Formats: sequence, C-alpha cells, structure tokens
Amino acid sequence: MENKHALLAVVNNLQIGETGLEKSTEYHFENLVSFLNDLILNDFNRLLSILYRMDISEDRLKRKLAENKESRISSAELIAHLMIDREKEKIISREKHKRP
Repeated sequence: MENKHALLAVVNNLQIGETGLEKSTEYHFENLVSFLNDLILNDFNRLLSILYRMDISEDRLKRKLAENKESRISSAELIAHLMIDREKEKIISREKHKRP
C-alpha cells in the first residue's frame, strides 16, 4: 500500500494523466515510465530539474544506472523506481516526525 501512495504522490506532483485510487498501480506506473521516457528523449534538462526538485542526486542516479547496465530494466523504469523510493522515504519521514 505504501508503494501505491508513493506512486500516486509522484504522479500527482508531476500532473501525469488521470489521478486517483480507482486506477491500477500498473496504469500509473506505465504513465510515469512513458512520461520519463519522453523526457529522456526530448527534454533531458527538464528531467534533471524534476530529479533535483525531488532530491534525487545525480550521483545516486548514475550509480543506479551503472548497477543496472546489464539488466532489462529501461532507464525510465529505473528512474521511476528511484522517484517512488524517494517519495516513500518522504512519507516515512513525515509520519515519523508527525506531531501527536
């Protein structure tokens, strides 16, 4: 469930496609991957700006890309997973520091 909330937060923040819990996780993930693939091909500077705003470091991205060179996961999918993981970290941090 935490993954779905993190994915929805990423999708909502980036204003990608239709949002809401009624759509499947796969639907949202595929939209995110498609969006990221388009940025990789057509607007790499915007992608870097988004990653910077989400606090995903260039070093972390480079390291993950290097680790997954031989894998079948596309760069867009890898970046999507990084975004979701970072959003999960933020959700956990907010919960941890939430005032009673």
